[in-house]
Amino acid sequence: MINKILVAIDTTKQHLNVLETAVSLAKGTGAGLMLVHVLSEADPDYPILPTYAYYSLLKGNDDGLFQEQFNQYEHKVTNFLDNLTQKAVIAGIDAEYTLLSGIPGWEICELASTWSADLVLVGSRGLKGLKGMFLGSVSNYVTHHSPCSVLIVRSDSDAVSYSTMMADQATAEIDSKQEVTSDR
Repeated sequence: MINKILVAIDTTKQHLNVLETAVSLAKGTGAGLMLVHVLSEADPDYPILPTYAYYSLLKGNDDGLFQEQFNQYEHKVTNFLDNLTQKAVIAGIDAEYTLLSGIPGWEICELASTWSADLVLVGSRGLKGLKGMFLGSVSNYVTHHSPCSVLIVRSDSDAVSYSTMMADQATAEIDSKQEVTSDR
């Protein structure tokens, strides 16, 4: 039985698919939702800490400047999560949110354990190959380390890229067969 669904939310457009799936599952099962976002340096909007190279320009103001930008970023993400939570509540779902900071996959799995989640929903950025290896995949980490079941919500672009890859592979196979028959 699914009573608690942990919903990992990022700030990309993928969050719409994840939230829609979570609300649909919660309606069908009567489960409550916990939306979570993990503030991480991997986020595109995460403020950049000025380095030593900029020190002469900032003359010691780098900590204050970074902290101000970080506070604005944190406030923006908190409002974002609050708005998504309100959408779920309006849809009749018992929902809450939390904002964490750290390594996304690890933080999501820790929260799933402490909150006793029955299911974790996470989006897929579609990172494959070298990008996935070097940048890491939150969904892959969560799948392998979560204390409960995990549902990966793929975006429409993932489906398009997969079908394009399969079509390209089929075309390559046809082309190679035609080359073999023409050589005979």
